[in-house]
This record gives sequence, C-alpha cells and structure tokens, in this order.
Amino acid sequence: MQEKEDWESRKRRAYERIFRDREIGYLDPDILPTLEAFFSWPNIFTKSSCSGRITVIDALMPWDRRNSTVMFKDHLGVTTAELEDLISKGALRRLWLVVQGPIVHAYAKDLNSAWELLRVCRSVGFKHSGILTKNANGFLVEVRSGVRMDHALYADRSENSALEKIVEVANEVLGKGKEKLNLLTKALQAYKLEQK
Repeated sequence: MQEKEDWESRKRRAYERIFRDREIGYLDPDILPTLEAFFSWPNIFTKSSCSGRITVIDALMPWDRRNSTVMFKDHLGVTTAELEDLISKGALRRLWLVVQGPIVHAYAKDLNSAWELLRVCRSVGFKHSGILTKNANGFLVEVRSGVRMDHALYADRSENSALEKIVEVANEVLGKGKEKLNLLTKALQAYKLEQK
C-alpha cells in the first residue's frame, strides 16, 4: 500500500511543478495540453518536456553542445529578420540553425504501462521512443519524434532569398513536430477515454 502512496505523491509533485514552471516562464507555451494528456493516465507522469524548438548556436559542429553558445531559442518559430540580425553580428566559430522536434520524458509505474505508452506514442509517429531505465520513480520512457534539421548559416546578405527559404523550411520542420505533438495529445486522450 505504501508503494502506491509514494507513486501518487511523486506524480502529484510532478504535476504541481508544471504549473510552477508555467508561472515563471519555464514551460513551453504550447505543451500544457500534451502534459495534461500524459497525466490523465493513472500510471504515467512526466518529468521533463520540450514541445520542439528552433535554436541558433555558435559552435564548430551542431552536436558539440559543450563548446557552443546559444544565440537564439524559440518554441514557436523564427523570422528572416531575426536570422539576418544574428548573422550580421558574426560568430566565434560557425552559426548553426537547429530545429528539434518534441521530446517528453515520462515515468510509468509498471512495465505494462510503459509498453502501452510506447505503443500509443509510436502509433502517431514518435518512432524514436523507448524505455531508458528503471529507478525509484518507475520506468523512464523517452518519447521522441524523428523531426530534426541542422543547417549551417552564412553571413552572405546577398542571398536573402536563400535565407528566406531556410526560414521557410525551418518553420515547416518545426510545424511537422507540432503536428506530431497534436497527434500524440489526441492519441493519449483517446486512449484514456477507451479505458473508462
């Protein structure tokens, strides 16, 4: 009986943290419906999340995050003017435009719940998802889409049309991730309704 109380109290604290994070601006502006859908499952709670984002980093290579500086980050999109401004300032190494799809880390109380969550997530395109580990919180499930784009930016302002195309594609890639996030939200909600 004590184990159930421990699980419920951990889940309650995680849920309360979402609203504290939202209040201070740490929560992505468009992720709350998805997190609430996760929490609607009795044996699932989320630990961390990202609804997808566009960043511009100053780094030799886009995967070298230890030796990089984030120059721009937005979860809703980017404009050509914002990129032109960043490029005009120059870089220590190279400027990279990086678009990442949604990612959520969730805990499942038991293995069956973890597999059922994976089944639902994969059914709507989160095919890079999996069970990472088991610890005191339960089974840690990483829910990840394959949505991603890395593009080197150059400061050649004579290529404005090329920069506009990069912005168009970056926002399109981000949008694909948001579409997958909406599908995931609906799938999580539909599954919950089936269980009633």
